[in-house]
Amino acid sequence: MDKENANDDSGTLSYICPLCEKIAENPVKNNCGCIYCSKCAEKCVTESIKCPKCDKPLSIGTLSKLSIVKMRVFKTSTMKRKYSCLGVNANDETGFPSGSGSTTSTITSTTTSAPNANATINSAASNSGSSADPMISDSSGRKRVKAEETSNTEEVVNLESLLSLSSIKEREDKKMSKEILDLLSKPTAKDKWVIEKFQSVGGGQVQEFCPHGTREDCKRVTSAQTCDKLHFKKIIQKHTDESLGDCSFLNTCFHMDSCKYVHYEVDLGTVRNKKERKEEIATDRRFNNALRNPQWIQCDLRTFDVSILGKFDVIMADPPWDIHMDLPYGTMSDEEMRQLNIPCLQDKGLLFLWVTGRAMELGRECLELWGYERCDEIIWVKTNQLQRIIRTGRTGHWLNHGKEHCLVGVKGEPENLNRELDCDVIVAEVRATSHKPDEIYGIIERLSPGTKKIELFGRTHNLQPNWITLGNQLPGVCLHEEQLLTAFAVRYPNRVSELKKSLSDKINR
Repeated sequence: MDKENANDDSGTLSYICPLCEKIAENPVKNNCGCIYCSKCAEKCVTESIKCPKCDKPLSIGTLSKLSIVKMRVFKTSTMKRKYSCLGVNANDETGFPSGSGSTTSTITSTTTSAPNANATINSAASNSGSSADPMISDSSGRKRVKAEETSNTEEVVNLESLLSLSSIKEREDKKMSKEILDLLSKPTAKDKWVIEKFQSVGGGQVQEFCPHGTREDCKRVTSAQTCDKLHFKKIIQKHTDESLGDCSFLNTCFHMDSCKYVHYEVDLGTVRNKKERKEEIATDRRFNNALRNPQWIQCDLRTFDVSILGKFDVIMADPPWDIHMDLPYGTMSDEEMRQLNIPCLQDKGLLFLWVTGRAMELGRECLELWGYERCDEIIWVKTNQLQRIIRTGRTGHWLNHGKEHCLVGVKGEPENLNRELDCDVIVAEVRATSHKPDEIYGIIERLSPGTKKIELFGRTHNLQPNWITLGNQLPGVCLHEEQLLTAFAVRYPNRVSELKKSLSDKINR
């Protein structure tokens, strides 16, 4: 018996057929142990050719284990043809071994032995004139064929499951990649120092909202008796129809007194008290410069002389852009926006400019006109009262706007900036019209801590420590710095009475 090792992917032995002198595909073993390819074996049986080595009639024996696929194909197609040529009924259990037993023995052993099958085949070869048993019904034969096909399908599934298993090298690579990611995700000494420097004094003061909304929904989903998170409760009035579902605008609805949809309010029973938080409000001594009290001036920025205020490190503006929509406040034309005296407020520093809709292109134009280079952009993703993404915004000509943009411009080379500290995406709740998220102040303060900051087009909700706010909807004038008080009194002597009133209010407080 001639054989040689072939360097194929399967890593198995390849046999050379003695008749065609080629690698035997679907090899067939003779009684004497000679191995032929399936084509030559079939030819020898049909033409009664003897084995050229042992001079014996060819009798099909067991298969050599080369691969599961080869054995399966040979067993289901070629094997039946061989048995038919020998005069044995392919559906006869005594002449054709069962699929499951043959398959199992073939997979678990290097060379499968089937003596019963060989004996049957030899007996059938010696009595070639006899015919198959006519008593076997066609129905039983069809059932047997169907059972064999099912067995073959199971073999294919087993093969696919084996091939899908990851190799040792793949598992090692995956383990190494995980270790590298763990190392990269660990904070460095600088990251730890920055986190410690900017974390809230006394711990976090924010209570997280429960994603399930109401306490009833939370209990139904989680089956938990208690939940430490903040919940909502429904506002059910006489005109409310719960079958209509939630109002799209929720707490920003303009017609809550008559709206038939369901509205919500915070469930005060789930709000934790300050004593329960076990947090103390202490003086923050981590910064060299103490935070100054809020200051503001009621004015029209189109005519107000902002040069008396001095220079600032950070400017933020939320202009009343003319976006060609009905808005509850007055707007400014594009040319009026271009003529604003922004350059005199800053020699070097950052400008945060809120834009929306068609104002995005105009905002970029104004940045360049005022001497800034756009270096970044912050996106505010709007959520509703239930902390879900807004899908029915009140702005937008084509699509409902669910976000706003804040362009970040840089002028000169500002110093002492904490770069790469915060993310450029804010996910926050929508409140009153044009009320921007408070998170923007934290981002700016961490980026440029303790510096002078000014906000243009602000309102009362925009008053912040360390900021000077200018806007036509502010309550009078409130200044604390002597230099600003003197400059304002010299430039606007007719408004000194407003300064005295703000000072008396400050003394009374």
